[in-house]
Amino acid sequence: MTQPIPLEGGQSTLFDRIGAPTLQALLWDFYGRVCQDPNIGPVFEGRIGPFPGAGWPLHLARIEGFWRSVTRGPGAYRGQPGQAHLGLGIRPEHFDRWLALWEATLRDHLPPPEADALLDTARRMRPTLERFAVRGEAPAGPRTWAGKEAAQEN
Repeated sequence: MTQPIPLEGGQSTLFDRIGAPTLQALLWDFYGRVCQDPNIGPVFEGRIGPFPGAGWPLHLARIEGFWRSVTRGPGAYRGQPGQAHLGLGIRPEHFDRWLALWEATLRDHLPPPEADALLDTARRMRPTLERFAVRGEAPAGPRTWAGKEAAQEN
């Protein structure tokens, strides 16, 4: 499981500041943009089906669980995001586009501090996901997606 983003000043969690409805809207908007993108849309729709139907509600529930975990929200994420990206034909340039769409979506939905925190987390996730998706390599050590070492998800 990933380590959550640290609390700032002990006030509230990042999840508390974002809220479940905003997180859900952000994720649906992001994946809508992903599926409309001519470069990475076919990768996702080839695996999950046409957006917003097919397997998207289940996929987004899993992704929401991941981001809830990272932002110290309720629930427990138990997925293996690296392995989920194996064998999809993902290339390094897909990650560039993924991050660009993620940043644009974050900026449209969140105030700068929260957008920056989630963008930074995604940037830290990239090397691990890229090792799995592009090269088929498992990470050698603990993940650092949320700024601290994170335990392997086994």
